[in-house]
Amino acid sequence: MGAGTAADRFDPKRGVNTEIWVEWLGVEEMLARPGFLDIYPDYPRHMPPETLEKIAGQGVDFIRIAADPAPLLATAGSPRQAALIGQVQARVREAQAAGLKVILDLHSFPRGQEDFGVEWALGSEAHFAAYAEMVGRVAAALAAFPADRTAFQPMNEPVQDCDALSTDPAAATWPARLKRLHDVARAGAPDLPLVLSGACWGGAWALSFLDPAAIGDDNVLWSFHSYDPFTYSHQGADWTGSILRFFAGIPYPPSSLTDDAAVALVEAAAARARASGLPLASEASPAALSEMLQIYRDEGDGIVRQEMDRAAAWADAHGVPRNRLIHDEFGAVWVDAEGREFDAAGHLHYLSDKIAVAAELGFGWALWDWRGSMRFGQADYRLDARVCAVAGWAPC
Repeated sequence: MGAGTAADRFDPKRGVNTEIWVEWLGVEEMLARPGFLDIYPDYPRHMPPETLEKIAGQGVDFIRIAADPAPLLATAGSPRQAALIGQVQARVREAQAAGLKVILDLHSFPRGQEDFGVEWALGSEAHFAAYAEMVGRVAAALAAFPADRTAFQPMNEPVQDCDALSTDPAAATWPARLKRLHDVARAGAPDLPLVLSGACWGGAWALSFLDPAAIGDDNVLWSFHSYDPFTYSHQGADWTGSILRFFAGIPYPPSSLTDDAAVALVEAAAARARASGLPLASEASPAALSEMLQIYRDEGDGIVRQEMDRAAAWADAHGVPRNRLIHDEFGAVWVDAEGREFDAAGHLHYLSDKIAVAAELGFGWALWDWRGSMRFGQADYRLDARVCAVAGWAPC
């Protein structure tokens, strides 16, 4: 692969993600509520431009702006869609004026029975064509921004091909769709770096099945996400559909979990499951909960870097410079849906380990997220000094 592209000059090192939504609504409700979409994406409701300046002043060099594509898809081709795209442009300008480079991320995610989620976009050829058309419109709107400070990610975490990659990689359909998204984005924004990922939720395992030569573009940043160890990072998360939601207080690293602590965690999780009244509670037997914790312990402390090593090996095997590789999502639940706060020291240890490995391997990273359930920043937008020290940032 060649050198000296806009992707090389973009050179993401230390980043943060915005939240997808400050207030979560269904698509129909967000379109119907007067004024709701006047701020889109809506993270400026608690992150106005002056807070972005504070973040940049602490050594963060880029921000990944998560723009939910659902309202863009729901207003396709209308003046309202054009207005929403104009607001996306405004968010990019604000962040760059604050001193930050920007990845504009069309942050697709599952919406269940609603239209316009990622499973909808990938569920039929007609829907994918509509999604690709929207990608082209957003790309064209970004084209005039400086290419060394602006990158465009056309889809977040494609939820397809997990089974195919496990059984018959030749049957995977994402490579062809990724090429289509690349081509329409490149047509709209000829000079901007594009951020592309593998299938199956955008993990490094799926990235390892892609051949970048099939894209044929050096002006690309290759993305992967990793929340390993998942048992730690997603404890208490009610969106996983797993009995993991009943845990609280699992320590990090895995080697710090003692036998006595594991017993207490299982007892508390089982009691929480019984009290929840959820259908899922029937699966949360003490045996199942104990097995989940044992897997966490068996994975060992090295699990935190496994996917990062995999991604680095993929890049090296394909001649992709590591500065074009970005670990653009990682984090851990700190406050769950019930307001339970987990151990801050373990949380910061986890983030610091991730950052240290990324620095060792030579690629950029972006923490998820600033103010949501996986928050890592302080209320006054200061970063924790322990994270700054590992990241090599100025004192903060």
